[in-house]
Amino acid sequence: MSRLRYDETEDHVDLLERLDRIDPPRARVLTLVHYGADADQETFAWDLDDTIVIGRDPGAGQAELLDPGASRRHAELTYDPKEDVVRLKDLGSRNGTFVDGTRTPEAELEHGSVIRIADSIFVFSQVDIPDGVLCPDPGPEVSLVRAVAELRADLAAKTPLSILILGPTGAGKEVMAQRIHDASGRSGRLVAVNCGSLNRELIASELFGHAAGAFSGAHQERPGLFVAANKGTLFLDEIADLPLDQQPALLRTLQEKRVRPVGADREVPVDVRIVAATHKPLTELVQTEHFRRDLYGRLSGLVITLPGLAERREEILPFFTDLSGIAPDMISPDAAEALVLHEWPENVREVQHLGAQMKMYGKGTLELSALPAMFATRMTALRKRPTEATTVKNLDRDALVTLLEKHQGNVATIAKALNKHRAQVYRWLRKEDLNPDDYREDEPK
Repeated sequence: MSRLRYDETEDHVDLLERLDRIDPPRARVLTLVHYGADADQETFAWDLDDTIVIGRDPGAGQAELLDPGASRRHAELTYDPKEDVVRLKDLGSRNGTFVDGTRTPEAELEHGSVIRIADSIFVFSQVDIPDGVLCPDPGPEVSLVRAVAELRADLAAKTPLSILILGPTGAGKEVMAQRIHDASGRSGRLVAVNCGSLNRELIASELFGHAAGAFSGAHQERPGLFVAANKGTLFLDEIADLPLDQQPALLRTLQEKRVRPVGADREVPVDVRIVAATHKPLTELVQTEHFRRDLYGRLSGLVITLPGLAERREEILPFFTDLSGIAPDMISPDAAEALVLHEWPENVREVQHLGAQMKMYGKGTLELSALPAMFATRMTALRKRPTEATTVKNLDRDALVTLLEKHQGNVATIAKALNKHRAQVYRWLRKEDLNPDDYREDEPK
């Protein structure tokens, strides 16, 4: 279920413009993603606009937690509008409060921060969204980040806009393309092609078709992918891998809505909706002239960013339980915390692989020791991490430059040194207009 809704009678283009406002309102939500097996929890998400107290008996209107290991008033989260930050403070609890695996008396939260109180695990998220469309659900199946991406997709689906989906490998870009096609109402089918897997010599033939005898081996006429997707959607995955010398032909087809099969003397009209995707920084490729600027303009009628699971932590446990067949209450709190805190560099594909492994685990509670060793190793390191590391608030430009130089532009290493999410480091870099690529040593030729 989506956390966002909108008025179906409103103009979709107008709503998309509201989504792209320079300074939209920000939603801050605390989502309970795992709770003790004995708890009969009913509320899973709380909006954070002021101060919320978490505990077994926190008071009216607060975050009541049906976890016997939690204190009556365990911790509080306070939003500071002047600094635009949310701070967590332990209220002298018996068992302590953990943020991103480390016990701490207080901490400043970031998007994706993981909080553990007794056997209960929360994810804090903050996302910029337009006024009037936030609608919290009673469960964490869909993160706010993904919900915003899905809202943009649903709004754009019924418009003629070409859509560009950006996101890391394994983030679910093809699933998003299917969602767009299904919502578009187009009568044709969705045809997907990975541009990086196309034979360089046969790209034109694959996309635009060929006439019989057009080249050696072309024994019969072939319509091509554009014609196959007529009245439907053509999904061009890994569009950044399309060779530069092949891009003009694609641009011409998008402009004229006609294809000329290789070796043919006639053009074929096509009515195709284009959805493209890539995990590469396409705007940077445009600037370095490795991707045509005019083609980028044609493809990016609307850009949808689909971040990796490290920025959508609310989705990890529901996804894992679906794939592994292990019920949520059969995952120990330690295992659940480790799963939520894992960075998942391969994203959805990595969860699929682990879920398949754990499906063979058998019955009984899934303990941390049953997961691959790297999960326990990382949790041990986080538990031993100095508490002060969680209080890093911000870094000025000079400090960021020093870190970039020291770690040669490796954002993952910088994030590890600061005990921060990579997403937070990237936000600091964008704020100071710093590009980590400028500090990376050239690879040997």
